[in-house]
Amino acid sequence: MEEATQALVFFWFAGFLFLVGSLLAFFSKGNAQRKVGMVFVGLGFLSLVTTPWTASSSPSSAFGHLLGSILGPTVLLGVGFYQIAFSGHVPVGRLSSTERRVGVVMVVVGVVWFEAMHWWTLTPTYPDEVNSSWLIFWPTMLLVGFAFACGAYAVVGQIGDRRVKEQRLMIVVAGFLMSLMVLGVTMDGPSLARERFATELLLAAADLFGVFVGMLLAMLLFAVVLFVYESTHVPVHLPPPSKEQLQQAGTIVARNLSGGEDE
Repeated sequence: MEEATQALVFFWFAGFLFLVGSLLAFFSKGNAQRKVGMVFVGLGFLSLVTTPWTASSSPSSAFGHLLGSILGPTVLLGVGFYQIAFSGHVPVGRLSSTERRVGVVMVVVGVVWFEAMHWWTLTPTYPDEVNSSWLIFWPTMLLVGFAFACGAYAVVGQIGDRRVKEQRLMIVVAGFLMSLMVLGVTMDGPSLARERFATELLLAAADLFGVFVGMLLAMLLFAVVLFVYESTHVPVHLPPPSKEQLQQAGTIVARNLSGGEDE
């Protein structure tokens, strides 16, 4: 099979299958459609993860290698945050304190695992150098996490009541992520030099800034289009009713108030 065909079948078609399966699994009302969606998700994800073997000659396989590399810590962080969130002040389905402790341990292990990918020998390497997709993912993840923590701090302070503990937690998370970025810029890792990390961090910041500006421009354009549309559709002013119309309306109202005519 040719290189382009391998990338088309095992990467792009697999990504399309994963997307369609996700939509079916989350938005379908029937159980059969949801099960089909989950099968599509599993097949698509499995095909993407195995692209280093099924489409090894394609540059797209670096993304599949990244997915397989971050699968373990991502699952730990996702499940851990779920257990922490639903063992707190929730009205129904509250988890036990033991599950909360397990969630904290899972989050710590997941964070340490990710850090080992930067500061130890677990850095995703494909095929014989640092994975290019990892160089994009890691700085972007740090920046997105930092922005999310800062935004959550502001939102919790506005819509929450007695949320001082949660706000302090967001400050700790933001400070921790900021310290990781500072350390990455000032210190070399075993597989990634500080100059390269600083460059990738600046590129990630530029990408996120572009996404933010694009979203603002899209919302502004939508508001302008809506304003222009409504300004060009002025409601038609009807002439005042005539005496005959007023008399006819009064007759109908009086008839309805009196209970109508007997048939």
